[in-house]
Amino acid sequence: MKEDIIYANFQPTEAKLLKNGSGSQLLIDNPILSSVLSKIFPYLLLIDNVLEILTWTNEDLYSNLLLIILYSILIMYWNYMNLVVIPILVTLCFGYIIWIINSIVYDTKFNEKPTIDEILSVLHNITIRFEMILRPVARTNLKLRNFLQIFIVSLILIPINFLIVTYILSPQKFLWLFGVFLLTYHSPWSFSIRRLLWRSIYIRVFVFYLTGLNIKLDAKNNKFKFNDEKNDTDVTSNDFKILQKKIESPTRLNQVVKFEVFENERRWIGLGWSKFLLPSERANYCTTSLKEIPDINSFTPPVYSNDLYNYKWEWIDKSWVIDKEFSKNKNNGWIYSDNNWENDELSDGFSKFTRSRKWYRTATLIIDKKLNVYDE
Repeated sequence: MKEDIIYANFQPTEAKLLKNGSGSQLLIDNPILSSVLSKIFPYLLLIDNVLEILTWTNEDLYSNLLLIILYSILIMYWNYMNLVVIPILVTLCFGYIIWIINSIVYDTKFNEKPTIDEILSVLHNITIRFEMILRPVARTNLKLRNFLQIFIVSLILIPINFLIVTYILSPQKFLWLFGVFLLTYHSPWSFSIRRLLWRSIYIRVFVFYLTGLNIKLDAKNNKFKFNDEKNDTDVTSNDFKILQKKIESPTRLNQVVKFEVFENERRWIGLGWSKFLLPSERANYCTTSLKEIPDINSFTPPVYSNDLYNYKWEWIDKSWVIDKEFSKNKNNGWIYSDNNWENDELSDGFSKFTRSRKWYRTATLIIDKKLNVYDE
C-alpha cells in the first residue's frame, strides 16, 4: 500500500484557472455583443499579452528575462547610456511595440476571424491575470490604523535607511533591486521563496510590528498565522449591567440596563495623545471585558434570537455620557496609566503613556413572551 504524499503548493492558485473556457451561449444569444467583442479582440489580445508577461503565465519566459536584462542594463549603466544608447533603445522598444500591435491587428482582421470561445478565453484570462496582480492588495486587510502604523514605523526607520543607502546600498542599486523585485514578483521561484520565508517566525514578527496585521502565534505549533476570521465584536449579556427589573404582565418583563464603553488613547512622543494604539493591545473603544467596538456611535445592543420570546431595545439616553465618577469628576473623565495599562492614577505624569475614560448609556429591554410557538 502506497503511503500518502503531501506536496507543498508553490504555485499561485489563480494561475491554475487560466484555461480555454467555453460558455458561449451569452454571445450566441447577443449577436451585437459578439460583434463588438470581435472588433476589439485585437486590443484584448494585446492586453492579455502584456499581462501574461507581468504575471509570468506565458509559455515561453524569454520575454520576461529579456525585460529584466534590459531594465538592469538601463539602471546600472545609466551614466554611460543616457546620451547615446538610451535614444536607440527607446526607438527599438517603440518599434517592437508597434510591430506587435500591427501583427496582432493584421492577423485578426485579415486572417481567420476569432471564434466566440477564443474571445471568451481571452476575457477569462485577462480577468484572472488582473486578479493575480491585485491579489496582494485584495488579500491584505489594511485599515487606516495599519497605514498609520506603517507611516510611524517608516519614520522611525529613516536613520537606518539613511545608513544603508549611504554606506551599504547606493540609491542606484536600491532602485535596481526594487524594480527587479516588482518584475519578478509573480515568477514561480519568487512565489516559492516568499512561501518559504513566510514560515520564519522572525519574518512574521517583523510584518506584525510593521503593519499591525492580525497575525497570531499558535503556541502548539510555534508558528504565526493570519487570523482571517473577524474579531468577536458582538455585544453579549456580559457587557451591560441590569439596573432595574419590572414585571409589567405575566407575558412581559421590562429591564433597565446600562452599557459601559471604555475610550482608550496612547501618548506618542512628538504627537501627544492619539487614538493610534499598538496592534497587540486594547482597541480605541471597547467594553468592560475589553471586547473591541469599531465606533461608539455605531454601537448597537445585542440581538437575541429565541423561539419563546421577543426582545425590543429602546434607548433612554439620547447620546453617550462621560462617567465622571470613574475619574472622580476630574480630567474630563480620564484616568492615566503606564505603558502596560497598569498603575492607574488621576493625574498625568512623565511615566504615563496610556489613558482611559468611561462612557455609559442606559436603555430599556422589553421581553415579551410569544403567544404561539410552532415546533418544526
